[in-house]
Amino acid sequence: MSEKMMKKSRVLLFSLLGLLAVAVLSIWGCGDTSYDSPAKGVTTTKTATALIEPAELSQWITEGKVNKAGGYDRVVILQVDGTVTNYDLGHIAGSQSVGLNTELAQTRVEGPMYTGSMVPDGTTMDTLIQRAGIDANTTIVFTTSEAESGSPWNLTRGYTVFRYWGFPKERLKVLNGGNKAWKAAGMPLVFDKPTVARSSYAVTPNGVNRVRADLRASLADMIAAVNAGTATNDFIDGRSTDVPAGPTSDLIDTSTPTKYVVFEGAVHGGRNKAHTLLHTAGKFKSVAEVQTALAIPAGRTSIYTICRAGNIASVLFFAIDGYAYYNETTAGALKAVWYDGSWGQWGLMASSDKVGTTLANAGGKLAVGSIWDTTGLTDSRTYNIDAGRAIVTYSTRLLSPEPTYATGNQIEDTDAAYHSPVSTSSGSGTTGGGGGC
Repeated sequence: MSEKMMKKSRVLLFSLLGLLAVAVLSIWGCGDTSYDSPAKGVTTTKTATALIEPAELSQWITEGKVNKAGGYDRVVILQVDGTVTNYDLGHIAGSQSVGLNTELAQTRVEGPMYTGSMVPDGTTMDTLIQRAGIDANTTIVFTTSEAESGSPWNLTRGYTVFRYWGFPKERLKVLNGGNKAWKAAGMPLVFDKPTVARSSYAVTPNGVNRVRADLRASLADMIAAVNAGTATNDFIDGRSTDVPAGPTSDLIDTSTPTKYVVFEGAVHGGRNKAHTLLHTAGKFKSVAEVQTALAIPAGRTSIYTICRAGNIASVLFFAIDGYAYYNETTAGALKAVWYDGSWGQWGLMASSDKVGTTLANAGGKLAVGSIWDTTGLTDSRTYNIDAGRAIVTYSTRLLSPEPTYATGNQIEDTDAAYHSPVSTSSGSGTTGGGGGC
């Protein structure tokens, strides 16, 4: 072969290798880098679990990932507070304020009645996603204000809500200890608010609904699970330890004096494990300590988490799904199931008759014999009226006629049928710049 021909061959070879490299980079950069392919998509924000420390978030800020215009390693920080004005007292640079009760909870119909503090619907999720600039390639970090560091559910409810709506946990992070831990690590809090470009992303990208109803228990699901027993199911109330929690105030009526649900107790076969066993002032303990505290019995593979209004239940859900059993839940060997209705819903499911006593009316408003009555599925049952507590009157919340189990799963049925009114792609969805697939 002549020298001229050899030179041409080498040029052709290098050209082919260059095209191959571009193709590989294109596949890495576009095809496997969005929420549609989470296992391969997370690169520079990949962590061992969904719990991250201040140093990791600080590094992402230094690298310019927070609120960046586009790309596949962008980060959005959401500061969740019950009192949103706490955001103005100092926050992590680039973080955005989210209302715990206004954006991550909603009053919705489920079973025979309206119930407060339930998972938000698709429209609410789309509004939050777009105003926060979240797109298909965003890693979301949840934190909370220094003032609310004693409310770890501010850190975990967002994680749990986004998981239910189909966001992969590889793209969801919880800042261990929130802003208080951030400040304790020597990191600054700022007062200026970031300007974030709205995204055109949606909770059902490309029209694909991703609701994970298996990660949330509706009232009908809970009744079925409790009836099925504890061979493979575990029921943990995170409000207290060893004894049933209570008294349980109503989720909707916030008038004075406080109104309460009809009865207290524990779901049949349930256990109480206070969320405070898992963390210290919002800072989670080690994996081994959390596993020991939860003490999940052998053979239990579906762990239902319960509290009053779904907030503490989200702490337990995160501890299992996003942290202490991260690998097990990823592999499908274990599953955390969030009961957001919790005791604020369960404790109202009573008919007008108080079973087993001479008291004619304990405050229950369901029809006698209602399929939704949960009193028979409750251990250590006591009635708030016996303690002189005012029972909320919830007659106006009830549906007439009562739905059946088949038609009473309204929240999950509605969410599973939801499709966002905007069309999105799995590449960049951020207005004003993007990843470019």
